Amino acid sequence: MQPSDNIVAVERLDADHSSDAFQVFLHNQRYNFALERISREDLVVEVGTGAGCFSRTLVDYGVAYTGLELDPGACQSTRERVNGRGVVVQGDAQELPFADGSFTVAVCLEVLEHLPDYRKAVAEIHRCLKPGGRAIISVPYRKRGGTNPLNPFHLYEPGEAELRSAFEQHFEKVEVWHQYFQETAWMTLARKCHARRFLGLAAAYRDLARGVPSTMAKVKIEGQGKGFNITLLLLALKRGKTG
Repeated sequence: MQPSDNIVAVERLDADHSSDAFQVFLHNQRYNFALERISREDLVVEVGTGAGCFSRTLVDYGVAYTGLELDPGACQSTRERVNGRGVVVQGDAQELPFADGSFTVAVCLEVLEHLPDYRKAVAEIHRCLKPGGRAIISVPYRKRGGTNPLNPFHLYEPGEAELRSAFEQHFEKVEVWHQYFQETAWMTLARKCHARRFLGLAAAYRDLARGVPSTMAKVKIEGQGKGFNITLLLLALKRGKTG
């Protein structure tokens, strides 16, 4: 099977069962970032539920929940985790099957890079939000957009300025955040010069990839990345007032 045959059936991380401590930490930190920006009164649509780990968190929190996922197996996993406390719909993020102004919050974490046309999804997310609604987005960090030869299931990873521009075409206000690994200035220089191993600095990055807790404690989400950027997060506000 080629990656393009069934892109959504690949690259699913189940934080409950994965042995990849690094990715589990990153996902959970992004989940917490999103949850801190959601209230129990919100009408939430999760665009791209994956295995449903964050879906369960949202319904446990008490929001009115709707999930959308293209992959049938992931839909079933999400339905099992939601356990009747929300609605899970099979559908395409580029053509959301919801009426205009249906939700107050849209969450779309690590999804846009899998789509043939992420800009369509941005427009659809905006359409489905009520006035004053907000979108919480994350994608792998890139300074400039492009394909990822190490991950053929990411059809296109948008660059930071490009993604922000795509949201600013629709949303009134866009805040940018970075999930990053804290580095010293010396570490950053060594990484950019591809000299980490030569300078004896490679161990920290190996520990990062292995999810060593003491190293993962240096992974932060802040408005400005101060080291090795891992993920780009956006908080976008639709013009108008809810209510």
